[in-house]
Amino acid sequence: MKQHLSIDDKILSSKKKVCNFLKKSTTAGLFILTAFSSCKKSEPGNSQSDNQSLSNSKTQVNFERNANASLTKPITIGYYPSWTEGWLNEDGKSAFTTLPTAVTHVFFAFAKPNLTYVKGSYNISTANTGLECYQATEGGLMLKRAVGILKQRGITVILSLGGETYWRAPENFNNINYQQIKDFVDDIGFGGIDWDFEPAGSFSESGNAANVAYLTRFITESRKLMPKSAGYIIATAPVGSGALGGLNNDDAASPFAYSKRNTITGESDSYLYSATDGTKSISLFGFSATGAMIPVIKAAGDKLDIIAYQAYNIGAAPNRKLMYDSYAYYANIYGFQLAHGTHVPNEPWGPYFEHTPQFEADLAKYIHDGGTQSRAGKNDGIMIWNLNLLSAKGTNYTGVTYLNVAKKVLNGQTTSAALANAFDYKNETPVIPTDPTNPTNPTNPGTENCGVAPYNAGIAYPAPGTKVYYNGKIYKNKWYVNPNELPEAGQWGPWEFVENCPK
Repeated sequence: MKQHLSIDDKILSSKKKVCNFLKKSTTAGLFILTAFSSCKKSEPGNSQSDNQSLSNSKTQVNFERNANASLTKPITIGYYPSWTEGWLNEDGKSAFTTLPTAVTHVFFAFAKPNLTYVKGSYNISTANTGLECYQATEGGLMLKRAVGILKQRGITVILSLGGETYWRAPENFNNINYQQIKDFVDDIGFGGIDWDFEPAGSFSESGNAANVAYLTRFITESRKLMPKSAGYIIATAPVGSGALGGLNNDDAASPFAYSKRNTITGESDSYLYSATDGTKSISLFGFSATGAMIPVIKAAGDKLDIIAYQAYNIGAAPNRKLMYDSYAYYANIYGFQLAHGTHVPNEPWGPYFEHTPQFEADLAKYIHDGGTQSRAGKNDGIMIWNLNLLSAKGTNYTGVTYLNVAKKVLNGQTTSAALANAFDYKNETPVIPTDPTNPTNPTNPGTENCGVAPYNAGIAYPAPGTKVYYNGKIYKNKWYVNPNELPEAGQWGPWEFVENCPK
């Protein structure tokens, strides 16, 4: 299983002021890549009086409102890895299409930034698009139907570009065909795109001048072809500390400027590079990527609809509200909405911070009330990685459960009521439209293999009843099937024989 990793990989020693890599932990068997960098000192003139309040004092820029109706209510966004999607049943059901409406938006992950797509072809092969689902002739028709089903059920699906994997190759930065991205979005019916920009597979270098220019260009160029007036959503999912002032990128006008770090947190610089200390939050100001989004927002913030910042894999700092408030300062100026990124336990890096159900509820309440930047009623929300994960803490919470709690609180319920009814989405019976505004019968994308997709050993099959072709036979799964569980009939096995299918 792939991991969505987003943590800096360098650390600055607070005593020697040099950059070092942290070693692998031999005792815990965990990678500690909590990060800091840059031995650069603060530039003169970046300091401000530490007693300035955390209010938004800047003038709002002129920005266009997006016509997409899904942005007129609090947002709950979940990543859905394409490699976890099985196959649509004959009635159009799968784990994807039956997602509960606790989810308002799905980031469907991940497509290649430099994807190739011919309009009208519905060829979504991994080689062309990077997606890892529905790998059959005209499999795009099935994806189109799935996205259309969710849209009719009130859930907007957004194509997520990049992730940890697809930003490692230099050609993915430069050979981007924005028209083909738009054609793909239009054909499948995606609500827009999410630039999940993790250069070289992490956020450690996201704040350097070249990468700031890249992300600014990605947002600007895609917005030219996908305007707000037509309802296209353009989002990005940067590092959680990206709007706090840092050593490399700062904003003297912000109440969260680097010079104010001690007053804001009430902590000394002795802990500035102590990201594993669960009692201190000043470490959020010490990452190399801290402030990375400030120049991007100033250049292209008015072109964004959502910033779903990744407030996870970022150490143990307990005051996560700092990240919301710092982004909220700019959201009030440039007009985008916010989704505070959370992670189903355990975080893959560390783990240093646990997103408990109570934390999720309290965070949603804080966002509902608007934080220090008075954003109540602005329809901000929560994002989670990912919808299919099951908590390692024995709570039976999945990403959907977390978002169900968050959505209730964001829409005015008390935290206690939301937690008491965390699992009530299981009572929801998804109504699958019988006449989706999509292609004809895309559950059968071709006649090869009796119209059934070949078994793919590299993916899981989460939806019971999903049919696959294997060695001249059609099988369907009885329950969730892990990768590499080969189809074969057996009383105790996960697969059930359906029929022979000679080539």
